[in-house]
Amino acid sequence: MRPYKCTDLSGQTVDLDNPETYKHLPTDVRKLRDLMLREIGYYHCYVKYWHKDAFKGDGQVKNVKKLIKNFTENEGDNRDSVIWYQEQVYLFQDETENMC
Repeated sequence: MRPYKCTDLSGQTVDLDNPETYKHLPTDVRKLRDLMLREIGYYHCYVKYWHKDAFKGDGQVKNVKKLIKNFTENEGDNRDSVIWYQEQVYLFQDETENMC
């Protein structure tokens, strides 16, 4: 079990090793990869263009950069792992969903 405390207002703790955590996500690597890349693109537009003044020096931006770095550096080793992609999408969405 790898507990993870969500960053949303619920403060819920989930198990990152439990497939039930990701039941709302696709189970196809290609769809998950596309979803992650869309999420990264949306984040980039949101922070760099639409609301660029709101996120200067923000700790949340640093967290998201770490998630993107981890995704890009480790994707090659996990290219066939549905659960790895699901975890990456889950963590990214959790971190970015409350950026408004």
